[in-house]
Amino acid sequence: MLEIKNLSLRLGHRQVLEDVSFQLRPHRLTVLVGRNGSGKSTLLNCVNQQLPYTGIITEGEKNLALIPARERAKSIAILPQTLPSPHITVRELAGLGRNPWLDFTGRLTDTDKQAVEAALRDADAAELAERYVDTLSGGEKQRVLLAMILAQNTPIALLDEPTAHLDLSYEAAFLELLRKLKKERKKTFLVILHDLNLAVRYADDLIVLDGGKIRFAGTKEACLEQGVLEETFSLRRFTLRDGAEERIFFTAE
Repeated sequence: MLEIKNLSLRLGHRQVLEDVSFQLRPHRLTVLVGRNGSGKSTLLNCVNQQLPYTGIITEGEKNLALIPARERAKSIAILPQTLPSPHITVRELAGLGRNPWLDFTGRLTDTDKQAVEAALRDADAAELAERYVDTLSGGEKQRVLLAMILAQNTPIALLDEPTAHLDLSYEAAFLELLRKLKKERKKTFLVILHDLNLAVRYADDLIVLDGGKIRFAGTKEACLEQGVLEETFSLRRFTLRDGAEERIFFTAE
């Protein structure tokens, strides 16, 4: 499983991350939250070996800094916050997720094609397969990008604000989909979210970054019990009942 130990990163005169340590629990949806500039996206870039950090990032017994990118991509899929919208079909884009598994010819085998079709179904994007990516709505595109990383067939997936700029209904539907995949496909997700209301609704575990340091890492229940989010973001918490379900909301003080 993915584990980060004593990770620090300094860019110029700024200490962006300092002594960050946590471990993802398998088959859980972990949400990473923090103020703007707290180092959330930077942390994912470190996992992707794009920045010169100190500390250790491991997956299983493998130090990610010591293995080739192609091998890392067989264990961890990473969806950045922004990606271009090429003029290719949805099926072709999903097929790009198979790149780490292809041989020197770069051609999809029957096994690869089956993995792509399964990923499209799992991401609820099969009906979009022949559409061009640059014609999709925001919500459709996010499902298609999810299909691409599902086709990568990794046990772990990291997603950087996948619901940014989506309507509320699309946000909820996308996170419901992740929850379903976590359970049915035994996936482990680390998702950066900016909406704390969604975070506490869908997360199993929460990681709170504050000024480049870990303020909290553990279960959602423990985070709420300790009042970490209220203190970190200077918010007030409210609890409402929607039938049998209890909903938690945060508002500015």
